[in-house]
Amino acid sequence: MALTGCSTGGSSENADAKPGKATAGSERPESGRDMPPVADGKPASAGELQPLLLSAGDLGANYTQKPAQDESSKKHDDVAISGCPALDKLGASSNYLKFATKVTADFTYDFSSDLSEELHSDSPRKLSATFRAVDKAYGSCPTYTMTAGSTPVQIGVSKVTPPKLGDEQFGYLLTMSFPGKTIVAKQFVVRQGNKALLLSGSPGLVEKNLKTAYDKLAAKQ
Repeated sequence: MALTGCSTGGSSENADAKPGKATAGSERPESGRDMPPVADGKPASAGELQPLLLSAGDLGANYTQKPAQDESSKKHDDVAISGCPALDKLGASSNYLKFATKVTADFTYDFSSDLSEELHSDSPRKLSATFRAVDKAYGSCPTYTMTAGSTPVQIGVSKVTPPKLGDEQFGYLLTMSFPGKTIVAKQFVVRQGNKALLLSGSPGLVEKNLKTAYDKLAAKQ
């Protein structure tokens, strides 16, 4: 997952797997960040977000949900970014990239491709400002290096046009080059009021299931 915390977690697709429509996206207009001021509001609780996550039943046949992970056990202190001052600055501002509430769900499809969903909640103003800042940083750094421990990962980011859902939308195609292999992943971000949906993983799975994830989120607005 590339947006919150610049971690190597989340879902991605091995380059040997079929990338679906990975190259179908086009460049996102810069004007997507130039929006009117966003109204403020209170964040939702984890108890309110949890029922809005996707389940294997929502996705259909051949999807298996992975066991839930303890977010507090994840450590990102050994993650460093070079070649992108804007992202490095955001990553150093750990409080800036954290939202009030977060819940996650992870899936595999046919035991070969991955799909990861994160739901975040905070004030609409906080969510909007953060996602716009990261989007601007990505626009300034189409390539950069992320080092997790002692392993350098070369990352290429292309903005893609997401479906027009919610109040704001962002989309990215990421190519991550590890020693000996390359992974391709797509990520869509949709903000709806005081909630935000991040869907990441195999490009084809992300494209196929974004509307399902958004409809479940928006049903309780």
